[in-house]
Order: sequence, then C-alpha cells, then structure tokens
Amino acid sequence: MFNFNKKKFRKILSPINGLLDNFFSKFKSSNKHAPIKKKLNYLDNKIESFFDKIRNLKKYNQSKKKFYYLDNKVAISIASLVLLFFSYFLIPVFYKDENVKTSLINHISDSYDINIEFNEKVKYGLFPKPFFYTKNLNIKYNEKVIANSGYVKFYISFNNFFLSENISTKDLVFQDTEFNINSNNIDFFLKALNSSDKENHFIFKRSKFFYKDQNDDLLFLSKINDFNFFYDDVNNFQKVKSTFKVFNIPFKLDISRNVFNEDKNIKLSSKKIRLDIETSVEYDEDKMSGFFDITTINKRNLFRYEIRDNSLNFFSSDKDFSGEINFKPFYFSTDLNFNYISQKKIFQSESLLIDLIDSELLNNPNLNASINIDIDKIDKFEYLKDFILKIHLGDGRILIKNFKTQWNDSVLIKSNEIEFLNDTDGKKLVGEIIFNFNDIEKFFRYFQIKRNYRDVFKTIRLDFVYDLTLDKLNINNLRIDNKSIEKIDKFLNQYNKSKNDAFNKVTIRNFIKKFFLVYAG
Repeated sequence: MFNFNKKKFRKILSPINGLLDNFFSKFKSSNKHAPIKKKLNYLDNKIESFFDKIRNLKKYNQSKKKFYYLDNKVAISIASLVLLFFSYFLIPVFYKDENVKTSLINHISDSYDINIEFNEKVKYGLFPKPFFYTKNLNIKYNEKVIANSGYVKFYISFNNFFLSENISTKDLVFQDTEFNINSNNIDFFLKALNSSDKENHFIFKRSKFFYKDQNDDLLFLSKINDFNFFYDDVNNFQKVKSTFKVFNIPFKLDISRNVFNEDKNIKLSSKKIRLDIETSVEYDEDKMSGFFDITTINKRNLFRYEIRDNSLNFFSSDKDFSGEINFKPFYFSTDLNFNYISQKKIFQSESLLIDLIDSELLNNPNLNASINIDIDKIDKFEYLKDFILKIHLGDGRILIKNFKTQWNDSVLIKSNEIEFLNDTDGKKLVGEIIFNFNDIEKFFRYFQIKRNYRDVFKTIRLDFVYDLTLDKLNINNLRIDNKSIEKIDKFLNQYNKSKNDAFNKVTIRNFIKKFFLVYAG
C-alpha cells in the first residue's frame, strides 16, 4: 500500500481545490462553445493519461525498504474507480453560475428560513467533501440586509449531481460575518433556531454583532467566536451554542428548544464575573413564565418569573426579593425588595458588586438603567433599617440617588447623590451624607456621651470618600447646622491620616465619642 499518513494527506488536500478551480476555469473558458460530450471526453482523456503514468509507480515498503511494481490489473482497476469517482463528483464544475445561485437561494430559503443575496461568483470545491463557496454574501430579513459574510461554504448532498436545479445543501458555514441588528430584526435568530431540523446544520464563525437603536446609533458590539445552530437527535432538541464577548466579558451560551411543545432552556455563563444562569421558558396564551437559577461566586439564587406584554415580574424562592422590570430599548427600570442582605455581598472584595465594577460593565456609556432598592436589614448594622435607594446607570456613570435609612429610630441618614468611581486609584464611593437628628438624646445615651459634652443641634452634613479597596473612610467639609468649625476640621484631618476600619463597631463608637469631646471643648 502507499505510505501516506494523515498529516501528509491533509497537506495534499489543501491546494487541490484551488488547482481544480483554476484548471476548470481555464477549461470552461477555452471550451465555452463545445458540447458537453466533448468536454467530458477531454476530461476523460486527461485523467486516463494521468493513470497511465501510475502503472510504473514504485511502491515503498516501510519495513523491508524495497520497491515493487504495481500489478497492471490492480492499477487499471484503481484508475477506473478513480476515473468514475472524479467523473461524477466533478459534474458540478459545469453548472451555470446563475443556475447554482438560484438553486442555493431557493433551497436555503425553504430549509433554513434564511434569505441570501449573492454579490460574487459561486465556485466549487471537492475536498474534503463537495461544496460550493462564495464571498461577500448578504443575509436578508424582512427584505433588508442585516448581515454580510466575507466567506461562505455550502456543503452539498451528492445524491444527484446531474441536475443543477436540484442542489441540496447539508451544512452552511458563514465566516467573518458582520450583523447589523436592532429591535425590529432581532427575532431573526429565533427563526434560525426554529429552522435547525435534523437535516440542517449551520454555523457562524469569527463574527461581529452590532446592535443599534432606532436612530442607527451603536448601542453595543459583541465579538462572536462561533454561533452554532444544529439538531440534537438524542433529545429531540433544536440547539444553539455560542461563545462570544460583550463589553469585553466572555460568555458561553447554550439554548435548547423542545420540538414538541416549544419550551426552551437557556444557559449563560461567564467565568470572568463568576456568573452562571440557567432559565426555562414555558409558553401560555398570554404570557411566558419559567425560572431563573443564578449562581454568583458560591451563592445560588432561584426565582420564578412571568412576562406579560412589556413587563417582567419575578420573586425568589425564599421570598428574599421580588421586583418588576419594564422593558424599553436598552433601558430598564426595576424595583428590588430585600428582607435581609449580607454586607459582605456589598463591600467585600469578592462580592458580585465589586466584580461588576471591576468588569466596567456598569460604566458602559450605552447602558441605561434605573434600579429602585428597598432593604429591610443589613447584617452587622442591627440599628440601621429601611434602606431605600435608587441606582442610576447612564453616560458611563454609576450613581446612588435619594438614599436614606433610619438609625435606632433617632437619626435619619440620607444622601441626594453618591457616585461609584473605578479608576487607577481604586474603587471609591464619593458623596455627601446628611444626618437629621430626630431624637438626639436617644443618640447621646446610646453612645454614652457625657452630659457636659452634649449640645443640641439638628443636622450634620459632611462630604466623604470611602475606598472599597482599602476599606478606608475620609471625611471632610463637615458642617453642624450649616456651620464649619475649625477644631472639627483639624480633628478630621488627623482621623483621615490614620488607618481606620470604617465598619468596625468599636472604631465607630470611639470616633463619635472623640468627635463630641472636641466639639464641646
């Protein structure tokens, strides 16, 4: 036998399609007006001449390292088989370009529910299996071009090569595709999922996804490594698998659609932000419902949801939170209600909030959102309750607005605006805090302030910078009843130079005692 290993064979295959295309292009142009019979006779003579030379080919024996002449009968048999093989599989070379395009357009529209438009010629390749290919192909949806592919392969069935109008595709491969998508054509992908039956498999490789608003302004760009539509024969599911990046964050997507009841299961994961989401989608007459299973770091949350018209309602299985989202084009507003939350989830370095800030996802200028949050209690802040705030995302900024909470039913703590900053100096909260004392005597008693240090006032206002990375709080520009006090400013300067643990109970108590000592002194 010939001593061809797999690696050598692959090297041989790569240039063959180019050689065949070049040969038959010249052949077709030089025999443009010749009858098909003469073309086939010409091809037959060329191939027969080639195999006449094979008869004298020497065979290399790897173990004994001797050469043998091929038996003439074996050579003729092999030559005949290869001649028949090439004669049949090279028939598509003689198809007319317009016939091929028309046949492919019709078949792909019927089988995949995808409309295509050719801008360049269609060419034929044989190895490793028969296919047509073209460049600069348009994909259309609702009569408009929504994507352009730099290079497309149409793998074809070889059941019948004698009729060019009956070309049957097996797989489609789109490479270097640029999608221009908006809210009017996003359901193209849903239709593509629904069309991925047992006979049809298509994939997008090395693609870009541009999502735009109604004014054709870019909202975000996604780089898609692969977007694979296929049919799972074992489970009878239509499937989509994809790996892509959004805002520089890598994601994996897995969608399964039950062909019998159209219910869907969706899995989305990202190692970078330690996020795993699984959701089911069940259809009813006037609503969609299902569950969300979200895992962040080592915490798992499960909640149900229901979608009607343009709103989404959800609640957690343990009743910790619930809310409603109103959808708009890349703007959402929601109300989140928490009975209890751990301060570790907010401030510590491994919290989801810190991960999201690090990813800069929330700072994207194309992201707009308003989130109303109501928290009954935060652990380790037992005297604080009823946290109410609004998080606003827009123009690349993260703002906390209208924050307020009650301390021990004696002090109302509030802020009009606090901003999250994430730069080279670290992650910080910057803003102004206002303390309104409703029952100042109760406040004094709790912190055991001596009577001769007590003074009656209504408000304290201060500016602050809290470094989440270093867990350090800086306070400045403090005013008592809108008046600055020089000795208080000096006290705060000393405090800011020290290493302070902002949320340590002992640290807070000692700071307040010293503050009123300085104020009264």
